Order: sequence, then structure tokens, then C-alpha cells
Amino acid sequence: MHIDFSSAGCTSCPAKNICTTAAYRVLTLPPREEHELLQQRRAQQQTEEWKKRYHTRAGVEGSISQAVRRTGARRTRYRGLAKTSLAQVLTAAALNLYRLDAWWTGTPLGTTRVSHYEQLVLSLAA
Repeated sequence: MHIDFSSAGCTSCPAKNICTTAAYRVLTLPPREEHELLQQRRAQQQTEEWKKRYHTRAGVEGSISQAVRRTGARRTRYRGLAKTSLAQVLTAAALNLYRLDAWWTGTPLGTTRVSHYEQLVLSLAA
């Protein structure tokens, strides 16, 4: 469903600055079934069972991200299935060696990004 508000109504509205910066407001609403399904899925994401299942996926996503960042694993340098398979195996071995080195030396593999606001709060607290 597509809803267009008239520009005359928007310009005189006291809440226009909060609502939109455009000349007039446009809303697009999904069908009721789609909206209800989306709400249901969002509610499921708050359960402990879902979070436990997602924890595994987050680990896999982290491994893929590390492979892409460290070795450029999105593309292979070789042609042919045999060479590409070998490159993937060597990439996985290299990542394992990198992780072993980080574990033995106590080096963290990565840090969580800190927002500018959190940096400001941390600097003021120190």
C-alpha cells in the first residue's frame, strides 16, 4: 500500500521537522500478512533458543570475514577446480596457523568497533 500525504497538509503541520525533510510525506506499507510475519520473526529473535542457534552462524560469519580480510578469499588466483580447491585448503591452513600464533602469544584476533560516542565517554571517564 502506498500513501501520499498532500504537500499543503505537510507544510502547515507543526510536526513536519520531526516527520520528514521532504516537501511531502510518502509511506509504503507492506501487506498485512507480510507485516505480521516480520513481527513474528522479530519476536523469535529475542528468544534464547534463537540466540543459541545464531551463535553458531555468527562464528561461521566471523571465520569467512577473517578469510576475506586476511587472504582475499573472495576470488581465486587460479583457473581450474583442482588449483582452486588447493588454494582454499591452503587458505584454511594459513588461517589456522594465524589463529594458533595469536592464541600462543595472547594476541586478540580482532577488536570490536567502538563508536565515537563511546570513545568520548571512555575518554571523559579516564
